[in-house]
Amino acid sequence: MSDPRSAVLATGERVAAYTADAVRAAEAPRLAEGHPLMRWAASALAEIATAESARAPGPVLVLVGAGDNGGDALYAAAELARGPERVDVVLVRDRVHRAALDAAVAAGARVLPASEVCARVGDYALVLDGILGIGRLTDRRLRGGSRAIVECILALTSRRPRVIAVDVPSGLDPDEGTADAAVLPADLTVTFGALKAGLVRGRGPELAGRVHLVDLGLDPFLRRAHPAATAALDVVRVTPPQRA
Repeated sequence: MSDPRSAVLATGERVAAYTADAVRAAEAPRLAEGHPLMRWAASALAEIATAESARAPGPVLVLVGAGDNGGDALYAAAELARGPERVDVVLVRDRVHRAALDAAVAAGARVLPASEVCARVGDYALVLDGILGIGRLTDRRLRGGSRAIVECILALTSRRPRVIAVDVPSGLDPDEGTADAAVLPADLTVTFGALKAGLVRGRGPELAGRVHLVDLGLDPFLRRAHPAATAALDVVRVTPPQRA
């Protein structure tokens, strides 16, 4: 796979950003129509991750939570595992997207415990952060195994892997941009459907890196919502291969 050919760099244009509730409301009619938004998102994520991996070859680590972001990350892991690099998966929650996990394992991805990965986390060239997304949480601080492995990566003083955040950096509030210390700064964030307000507020710009916005066809429905914020931002707009 290569960089998505439909990617267009919009340099410094003013872009609208939306709350998580507004994005979920815009997704609902597309899902009701039967559009496979998760598979579109995962395919675009995998293409971008493959291009990043080609620039800095080496093993890939995929951090997987319980929500849709974890499913996106696992389906992307399935595509990455068909390539030349080893793909290791850490499940930070017992509950995961089962079909996506089965696809990743069938493609050759290995599921490892957080403790084993922490012991050699410096071996990885690329990390996909799919722990938390825009689900409704009153407290977005990472805990348990997810916090431990993020802190292991943050503690690296050299050979820190490149990080791709799936939708938003895990632990960043998608509306306000607040976050505590245990958040992986992303080299790039692949966000789905619409720019999340937390990526342009608070610590969002510091933690998100370059933003890739994957077009899931939500624009007609987002026009019904008032943007939570606008910002002058460099955004790479991407159309998933299935929608091109």
